[in-house]
Amino acid sequence: MARPVLLLGLLISAVACESSSNGDGTSTSGGAPPGTGGAAASGGSSGGVAAKGGTAGSATNGGTTSGAASGGAGLGGASTTGGAAPTGGTSAGGMSGGGNAGAGAVSGGPNAGTGGGNAGGAGAGGQNGVGGAGASGQSGVAGQSGGQGGGAAGGGGATSSCVGKAWPTGDPTKAGPFQVMADKNVGPLAGVVPDPIYGDKQQRFNVYHPTNLAGTGYCHPILIWANGYKDNPEQNPPDCVVDSGANRWCGQYSPMLNHLASHGFVVVASLSTATAEGDPLPTIAGLDWILEQAEDSTSPYYHHLDTANIGQLGHSYGAMSTCMSASEPRYKALAAICGTRPLTGVHTPMLFFCGGKDTTVDCSGVLDTFHTVTDQPAFFLEEKNSDHGSWVYQGAGGVSLSAAAAWFRVHLMNDTANRKYFYGSGCSFCTDSRATVEQNSLMQ
Repeated sequence: MARPVLLLGLLISAVACESSSNGDGTSTSGGAPPGTGGAAASGGSSGGVAAKGGTAGSATNGGTTSGAASGGAGLGGASTTGGAAPTGGTSAGGMSGGGNAGAGAVSGGPNAGTGGGNAGGAGAGGQNGVGGAGASGQSGVAGQSGGQGGGAAGGGGATSSCVGKAWPTGDPTKAGPFQVMADKNVGPLAGVVPDPIYGDKQQRFNVYHPTNLAGTGYCHPILIWANGYKDNPEQNPPDCVVDSGANRWCGQYSPMLNHLASHGFVVVASLSTATAEGDPLPTIAGLDWILEQAEDSTSPYYHHLDTANIGQLGHSYGAMSTCMSASEPRYKALAAICGTRPLTGVHTPMLFFCGGKDTTVDCSGVLDTFHTVTDQPAFFLEEKNSDHGSWVYQGAGGVSLSAAAAWFRVHLMNDTANRKYFYGSGCSFCTDSRATVEQNSLMQ
């Protein structure tokens, strides 16, 4: 069945899916899956597809230079490379008229953090037991020290003020044990203006989390979500809607975000529809804000968040955003879905996901970027029968949702039982007929 989606001004085929509220703040989705939005990153040595009508220029964010896209979405036209990024970041590359503008990796970027597992060394504690003496940058491979919140976190040295129970194992192929709610339109204004969907109305955030944070007894890891281009966590009328008749496809990620929140993660999701643009990137603005909330006694998040265990994931344009901020020292794990950008300063385990039937972002480009990660655990996962967006509608047992939950449970909750999905030559996804996988040497 064909599925039309607006992607960087390119008309791709998709089928609508309506979203509805279930009454407790969660969104449920039904119907046939549309292809979710987002700009295509050509991956490997190539930059993303140019966003239609963008404004050329660059924005600096903590050492990450993001060249804003310009011109139409013509592929293969003349392109300009992005400006050089200052030490500590990646050059995302400005796109002129589409084409293959390379994203120039530049020097710097923190490549090691004190404390547990991601950067080696003898830093112990603070990472839900993932820390310890992490040998050769293998998070969680060597040593398990400490419970929630103690000691220094790898990659950034952050310490969590939350004290809670150790996380039990969980089945990532099923919804987690928590009821989910969303705090909508909260946090700071962030993201570029004009926004591709909202125009001059700068956007805030939705936060998806277990309904009763205060009563769970756990410290909840933080996940930062980045939308695809012209997309949102869920529909946000009147501007962001799914309307097949009008060829509008905004608001399609609630299955993923609710699944992760049901497993205990607090997911901070920008409403910006251009998450790979801005100074700072909207994801970083959201990260700064939620960490402030964790220490604000008037906030519902106060001392309920595990601020030593933070990850980011995103789709398409959002995957590019995730790659652009990979050197962010506060992150402990990353996942890029159907999109990439050349990487620098990666200091965390990283999952790369693509769809075998994706005609927008070819899996070969995602695989090329995966191959550049050699000093941190990295896993490449191709869902054979998925396209650019249908992956999100496969349910909890689908490859994408279960992989994301398992990946972050392992690396942010110290759920060692879920290592079986990725680690070792006989890993679960290694033998899954729905998938083609590749592990780097630190996963075997």
